[in-house]
Order: sequence, then structure tokens, then C-alpha cells
Amino acid sequence: MEFTRLRLSGFKSFVEPTDFRIEPGLTGIVGPNGCGKSNLLEALRWVMGAASAKAMRGDGMDDVIFAGAAGRPARSHGEVTLTIDNFDRTAPARFNAEPVLEITRRIDRGEGSTYRINGAEVRARDVQLLFADASTGASSPALVRQGQISELIAAKPQNRRRILEEAAGISGLHGRRHEAQLRVRAAQINLARLDDLARELETNLARLRREARQAARYKTLAAQIRALQNATLYARWLEAGAALERIEAEGAQAANAVEVSGRGAALATAAALKAEAAIKPLRDVETAAAAVLHGLAIDKDRLERELQGAAAEVQRLTAEIARIDADAGREGQIVEDAGRALARLEGETASTEAQIAAAPKHLPQLRVAAEEAESARADAESVVERLASQAAAAEAQGAAAEGRLAEAQGRVARTLRAHTQVKGEREALGAPSDPALAQAGAEQARASEALIGAHAAVEAGESLAAAAGASEGAARAAARQAEDDLGRLLAEARGLAQLTAPATGRGAFASVLDAVSPDTGLEAALAAALGDDLDAALDPRAPAFWRGRDVTAPVWPKGATPLGPLIVAPPELAARLAFTALVERADGQRLQPALAPGARLVSRQGDLWRWDGYTAKAEAKRPAQARLEQKTRLATIETLIAAERPRVDAAMSAHAETALRRTAAEAAVQGARTQARDAEAAAAQGRETLDRLEREGVRRDARAASLDETIARFEAEFLEAQDAVDAALAAHALTAVDPTLIGHLAEARSAAGLAREAASAARASLDIEVRDHETRRQRLEALRGERADWSQRAQAASRRQAALAKDRARSEAALAAARDAPAAAQARRSTLLDNLALAEARRSASADALAAAESERA
Repeated sequence: MEFTRLRLSGFKSFVEPTDFRIEPGLTGIVGPNGCGKSNLLEALRWVMGAASAKAMRGDGMDDVIFAGAAGRPARSHGEVTLTIDNFDRTAPARFNAEPVLEITRRIDRGEGSTYRINGAEVRARDVQLLFADASTGASSPALVRQGQISELIAAKPQNRRRILEEAAGISGLHGRRHEAQLRVRAAQINLARLDDLARELETNLARLRREARQAARYKTLAAQIRALQNATLYARWLEAGAALERIEAEGAQAANAVEVSGRGAALATAAALKAEAAIKPLRDVETAAAAVLHGLAIDKDRLERELQGAAAEVQRLTAEIARIDADAGREGQIVEDAGRALARLEGETASTEAQIAAAPKHLPQLRVAAEEAESARADAESVVERLASQAAAAEAQGAAAEGRLAEAQGRVARTLRAHTQVKGEREALGAPSDPALAQAGAEQARASEALIGAHAAVEAGESLAAAAGASEGAARAAARQAEDDLGRLLAEARGLAQLTAPATGRGAFASVLDAVSPDTGLEAALAAALGDDLDAALDPRAPAFWRGRDVTAPVWPKGATPLGPLIVAPPELAARLAFTALVERADGQRLQPALAPGARLVSRQGDLWRWDGYTAKAEAKRPAQARLEQKTRLATIETLIAAERPRVDAAMSAHAETALRRTAAEAAVQGARTQARDAEAAAAQGRETLDRLEREGVRRDARAASLDETIARFEAEFLEAQDAVDAALAAHALTAVDPTLIGHLAEARSAAGLAREAASAARASLDIEVRDHETRRQRLEALRGERADWSQRAQAASRRQAALAKDRARSEAALAAARDAPAAAQARRSTLLDNLALAEARRSASADALAAAESERA
């Protein structure tokens, strides 16, 4: 994999777009600190897929974006593009069609990174695999950063293995194997999940089958249970009737018993009231005796607690006196210890002061000797340094001359090798292929013309398909609307047919309501005229039926219209309808007095006026009216259904025709699109071939020009390097080290060693004397501080002894008082016990008298 260019924009210190060309022979980047060497290397690693912010020397990945400077604002994004030469077609198959690959990574602040290869957005994993297949990557040891050489030397075996695998070109296989393992593991998990789902579905299917069997059994058992329940309810109804008769007889007997019991209860209530009046004084006496007894018991408990408290106080005070005696003894011991310690410290202090006074005064002489020895050492070392610097300068000149000579010779060899390599590459480059480029241009032109024609055919077909689709959509909507209208009518007809269906089954008789058909709008009038009589049957076997008879119609007043001719009804209702007339609602009450016996007037709204003065307004609820309206509505809907079916069939036929036209148009469009895709593929292939040949020609020309420039530069560098070798040989002959200087340097170093030993001995004597004097002074200060501390402790112990003596006197007085308290409490306790015995006797007597009175009341 050959890198040719690195483009940076907004990445770290590269705020402006910057192109870094990577020419053949470039192996590293050198420069002073802060010039951006590390930023270039990090940009290269970042575009290759580095995901660690620490590797970019930042806390977060947004830190790679230019953060601003004194005169420049911060950037909102950063971008790095790496150009790779893929002329040898060594990239992965997905990207191997292009001779040049441009990998771009862009980061927007706060939004993360995106990757693109030749303008197409890809995953970070795709970029990492692309470089891994080429045995490189963001963490490749081929990119040597600062400090990495020492890391490679001290690397662990597994890290060395990674370097060898990358050198062998198999590092990309590990990444692809890991990705394949992840996919296999995910597929295994999905298969396991599918097995679980299959087992769960099988379990649910078995459960549903079991529930279906249970439901069928439930239906059978439910039918049997309903039959048994009907029989049970009938038997219970018979039992309830018999029980009702029995309970009524028992109720009469209980009423007599209640009357007798009421008289006895009245006599008992009078006796109870008299006994209650006698009990109240006894209860008051018993309550008073109980209150006195309770108070004495409370006093007894309080007195016993006082005795216990007095005993506890005696124990506490006794223990307090013992503690005070122990504390006083301890403080006395402290005073004695302080006296002995003060006496000992007085002796040690006097001895230490005497030692300090008797110490000899050697410090001035020792300081003077140390200063003289130090001065002699400094003079000897200055001579050594001067001679050593002269010898080092001579050696450095010789080494520098040797280094310059080796460098010049190496430069000559490198320049010669590079010149030979570049010259060979230039000879192998060859000339461009102009005929192939012209042929590719002609093929591209023909493919473009074919593509234009194919696009025109697609547009025409799409227009026809759009028109056919619009026609088909309109026909579909019309057909769906017609089907919906017909479906609503059929659903309403089915519902009305179920509601108006005559009764069927064993013991059921068709009512006359099923045989009556009034004109539209007369349903309420007919329901008002016949009422519940419409539920009667025409069959004489029914419990209620119409027989019919011949009658003479009455004379109707002006404004009344006979109802019979307006109703289609069986002849059994002719007599009833003959005595019913239809009037306006406002005229009913006015014409009611003129009716003949048996006649009745009805209005279209459902009002009724009868000859005997009975009136029923339309607001009264009549179930027959609803059934008549439903029958009339059913007939109307059946007529509408018959008229709607032809319209639905026509709409369905129109929809089928438009669907066929739309399908044909879509097939034509699909064929045109196939031709357009083939033309696009041919045009793309021609365009790719033409672009490739043009890029190859441009790259070949650029490469040739670059190689020519490089050859000329290497020839000039070779001449310069040869001159540098001659100059380095002449300079190296002039450099040599004087042997006399080496001898003087050895003598000076020996004299400096003796001076250092003398200065060290003088300094050690001075330090010992200073340390001993300081030790005696510190010991004297410590003894004085310890003596002051013992004096303070002795004074504090004396003060505590006086305080403890006062506390003991107070505790002894309190103990004497506490020992006298139990005797007085015992005397009060004896008196309290006598009073308690008398109160218990009074309480017992009053309780016995109260119990006897309550027994008499009961």
C-alpha cells in the first residue's frame, strides 16, 4: 500500500487546508519542537481508524478539532483525507475497482466521526479492515512515534507476535476472523431463539387444541346444564308455592304467639323498672367503695416505689463514696510521683548545665581548618576541570571530524543507490496509450447517446403509467364506494330481516303484525289503532287470535278518513279497521265527541281518540310501532338494493379494465427501466474506463516529471556529497590529541583526590563538634520542659484532692439522710395496709348487696 498525499483541514494545528505530499524515499519527519511532526503522524493514524482519544493526546475525540487561537476562532469540524495508490489492485474487492483510493474521516464537534471512501460513506470497521488487509493500521508498529523504539525493545511476546504477523501480511485475517466469529455467534443466537419460538408455538398450539376440545365440551355441558336448570327452576317454583302456603299458616300462629308474649313482656318490664330503682343506690355505694379501694392501692404502690428508691439511693451513695476514696488515693500517688520526678530532674539539669559549661571552645579553629581545606579542594578541582575541558574539546573535534566523514560517505552511498533506483523506475515507466484513450472516448459517447434515449423512453412510459394509475385509482375508489354502499344496505337489510322475522319454533304462532303492511308514514297511526292487539295471532289454536266478523262502518265526521283502505291487512282485521279513521293531529280532540260507539280516531303521529273519551298521545311507548317502521324500512331497502347492484357491477368492470391498462403500462415502464439500467451500466463502465485511462495518463506524466526532477536532484546531491567527503578527510587529518595534556590531567586528578579527602575530614570534625553541642542544648531544654510539666501535674492533683474531700463530705450527709428514709416509709405503709383491708371489706359487702339486687331484677 503506497500513500501519496495527506490532506488536513481543521485538524489540531492545521486550521487551513494543507496538503502533505508523500513522495518515494520519505521515511520520517524531522523538525524542531512544536512544528507539528506529531500532529501529522496522529492525523495519519486518525484517518486510519484510531478510536482512542488518549492516543491523540486528548481527553475526548473532539479535542482533535482546531480549538482556536488569539487571532483565529475555533473550528466546528476537522477533516483528514489520505490518498492511496491502488494501481496494482491490491485493495479489498469492494474498493478494488478504482486505481486511486481517497479515505476521508470527518468529525463534527459534538456529533462524532464519519468515514468515506471515494465519496461513499462507510463504517469505521470497513476502513480498519482495508488497512489491516494491507498489514498496517492505526496501531501498526510501522508508524514509529516518539518513544516507540524503547517500547518495541521492551515489548511482551504477544506484542512481538503482532509485529511479526503484520510483517507477514496476516494481521487483516485476524480482524476478518473476529468479525466472522461475531456474525456466526449472532446467527447461532438467532437459531437458538428460533428454536425457542418454535417450541413455544408448539406449546401454544397444543394448549389451543386442548382449549378447543374443552370449549366443545363446555358447549355440550352448557346445553345440558341449561336444560337441567330449567327443570330445577320449575321444581323450585312448585316448592316455593307450597312453602308460601305453609309459611302463611305459620305466620298466623306466630301472630297469636306474639300477642300473648307482648302481654307477658309488659308485666316483666314493669317489674324490671321497679328493681332498677332499687339497684341504683346500691350501685353508687359499690362505685364509691371501689374508688376508695383503688386510691389506697395506688398509694400502696407509690409507697413501695419510694422504699425501693431509698434503698437504691443508699447503694448509689455508698458506691460514690468508695469512688471518691479511690480517686483521692490516685491523686495522692500522682503527687508523690511528681515529687520524686522533680528531684530527679533537678539533678539531671544541674549535670547537663555543668557539661555545657565545661565543654572546650574548639568550634572557631575547626571552622577555619574546614574553610582552608575546602579552598584547596576547589583550586585542585578547577585545575582538573580546565585540563579535562581541553582534552574533551580535542576529543570532540576528532569525533566530530570522524562523524562528518562517515556521514558524508553514507550520504554518497545513499544518493548513489537512490539515483540508480529512480533511474530504473523512469526507464520502466513507458509511454501513455493514446489509441486506447481515443477508443474509450468514442465508446463513452455512444453509451451516453443510448442512455439519453433510454431515459426518454422511461419518462414516456412513466407518464402513461401515471395516467393509467390515476384512472385505476379513481375506478377503484368508485368501485369501493359502490361496494360500501351496497354492503351497508345489505347489512341493514339483514338486521331488519332478523328483527321482523316471524316467530318460529314449537308452540309459536305468527302474529297479525307480520301480515300487516301500512303505507309509508302510517306505522304510528296503525300502532295507535290496534296497540298490543297486533301481537295476537290469526290461528284459532293460539291463546289470543283474531276471528273477524262483518260490521257496518260508522258515519265519520267531516275531516276523518277511514283507515282500512290505507292498510294492507288480512280480512280478520276488517271490522277493527272499519271503526278507525285518520285525522289531523289538531282536529282529533275536536272530532272526538262526534264519534259513534266503538269508533276511534288516530293521527299520523300516533295519537288516539276513542269514542268513550279515552285519549292516548303519541308520546306513549308502543313496541308495535317500531316493528311496523322496521318492516317498512326493510321494503324500502330491498328496493334500493335491487337498484344498486347494477351500479356495483359496472364499477367493478370499469376497475378491472383500468387495472389491466395500468399493469400493461407498468410492464412497459419496467422494460424501459431495464434498458435504461443496462445503458447506465454501459455508460458507467465506459466513463470509468475513460476516467481510469485519463488518470493513469495524468499520473504517468506526473510520475515521469517527478522522476526526472528527482534524478536531477540526486545527481546534484551526489556531487555535493563527494565534495563533503573530501573536506571531511582533510579536517580529520588535522585533529589529534596532545599526549602531554593527558599526563598533566592525570596528575591534577590525583592532587584533587587528596584535597577532597582533606576537606572531607575537616568538615566531618566540625560536624561532630556542632552535633554534640546541639545535643546537650536540646537535652537541657527537654529537662526543663519535663520539670515544668511535673510541677503542673502536682498542682492539678492537689486541687483535685481538695475537690474530692468536699464531694465526700456531701455524699456522707446524703447517705445519712437516705438511711433514715425507710423507717418513716415503713410506718406509713402499716397504716396504709390497715386502711386497705377496711376498704376491701366495704367493697366486698357493697358488691354482694348489688349482686343480690340484680338477681332479683333478672
